[in-house]
Amino acid sequence: MDRYRVCEDLEALDMERGRLYETITVTWDESMKGNAAPIGVLCTGKRSVTLYLYHGTHTLQNILETGRFTANITLDPLLFTESALADLDDEMFSQHQDYLYLKGADAFFTAEVESVREVVKRDRFRESPVSIVRAGVREVMKGDGFRIALNRGIYAVIESLIEYTRAEISDPVKVMERVREMNRVARKVGGPQEKEAMKRIIEELESKVNHRKSPGQ
Repeated sequence: MDRYRVCEDLEALDMERGRLYETITVTWDESMKGNAAPIGVLCTGKRSVTLYLYHGTHTLQNILETGRFTANITLDPLLFTESALADLDDEMFSQHQDYLYLKGADAFFTAEVESVREVVKRDRFRESPVSIVRAGVREVMKGDGFRIALNRGIYAVIESLIEYTRAEISDPVKVMERVREMNRVARKVGGPQEKEAMKRIIEELESKVNHRKSPGQ
């Protein structure tokens, strides 16, 4: 634990209310058998977060069993991949008080569940039962190598800008389809700046599409 220092709240990790951050959430059962999975964590305050968990997952099962979890922040693509594709080995976890956290995490925070509410989530593909888990942050641990908490909003903007530069040599209608999909991501997880950036990109692309459709072009 020497590489971590205790911080006052989530602002120390540059986490802002209303933004969803990509973490590797670590949970455990009553025997302290750890489980890790990539989970988006919505920041709802300086010391509060919300998780939206689909039924049938080890993450939800463990949280309902113990009422605790840690959200681990990392930019390591292999850690995200390994935790998504398979169960991590026991040696990948360390214990801090009554919590498990992920070795190699740039930062992590411990949390205790305050409420769980069941809803049905409807998206473009299906309806699914989802548990809305609201939790209070207990301790924030920031590592020496911490850089940023991962939010997909800025990446959606960057990818959209790349698509925008291709509109002159590609089909602008297809480019618009891809940008609108990334706009959906930005509106879901980004903040006001990302949403405004996407709005401007789409306005410019719409102008290009309309220009391409104009008679005589």
